[in-house]
Amino acid sequence: MDVKALFQQAVAAGASDIHIEPLEEAVRIRWRCDGVLCRAGMLPKSRLEPLVSRIKVLAGLDIAKRRLPQDGRIVWQDGTRRLDLRVSTLPTVRGEKVVIRILDGQRIPLSLEALGMDERARECLRKLICCRQGLILICGPTGSGKTTTLYAAIRELQDEAVSIATLEDPVEILLDGISQSQVQPKGGMVFHDGLRALLRQDPDILVVGEIRDGETAEIAVRAALTGHVIFSTLHAPSAVEAAVRLTDMGVAPYLVADALAGVVSQRLVRRKTASGNYDGRFCLCEVVPIGPALQEAVRCRSSARQLTAAARKDGAVLLPEVISRALTDGITDETEIRRVCEGGVR
Repeated sequence: MDVKALFQQAVAAGASDIHIEPLEEAVRIRWRCDGVLCRAGMLPKSRLEPLVSRIKVLAGLDIAKRRLPQDGRIVWQDGTRRLDLRVSTLPTVRGEKVVIRILDGQRIPLSLEALGMDERARECLRKLICCRQGLILICGPTGSGKTTTLYAAIRELQDEAVSIATLEDPVEILLDGISQSQVQPKGGMVFHDGLRALLRQDPDILVVGEIRDGETAEIAVRAALTGHVIFSTLHAPSAVEAAVRLTDMGVAPYLVADALAGVVSQRLVRRKTASGNYDGRFCLCEVVPIGPALQEAVRCRSSARQLTAAARKDGAVLLPEVISRALTDGITDETEIRRVCEGGVR
């Protein structure tokens, strides 16, 4: 299997990631489809080094460096489609392992309806993203579709009268009519410096790919307090705990309470078919608008249980009820919910 055939087969299978893994006597090829890794083939161990070297050349990496991790990028044309492939290499005791993330902008549906959200959650989200100022966060683990939801929300807000700017790492999908920037740590532009620069560009809506540190969190919160609409993603166990995460980063609770407009937390689960198999995935999504009850709870550094009770008072659509409706409607099953959601069916 050459590199071109490997890429073509993975794309045809709808894979989001390719794993090239050296074993004791062979090389295992797996790819991730609908969030689940599955075996795609085996190669003789003698094929590992030439295969990895070819991928490194395409990604602009140093083929002589085999004892250090490396990251690179391949822009690959598949017929009429332009695919962005993110390459990560890692030395192991059996040779170099390679993981390739496939970013296919044409395959990703960029509308809220296409994400398969619960109807109540979608309408709550639609109201939330129309707010005039404040910080809107989208939470969830890696691979939960946060960036896709972010892009779908931005696409819905596009208008000639609105200036939208983004700062991402990386820019995964090019959107016409939006000013998109990419952080360049090697060149000196990290998130907090880029965010400061973008605020001087007179944006109405600013999209920050991810809040990763206290300095970025502080700038985003203060920008939201000065009249901007800020969208970003954040790693937090649930929507209500996003506020706790920001305070843990060093942002004062009263600033978090005043700046936050709302939080979305989501997971991607496989869709059940009539034959008992799975086909594709949809978004399980909870939406928490920040109202008076939740603002007060955040200011008081309340527990997650108290924050959840306050969110219900403010009209939040929470994950347990969304899961319950999905199970009742037969869209997915309890096995899939337990696989994806912490704590399973609640």
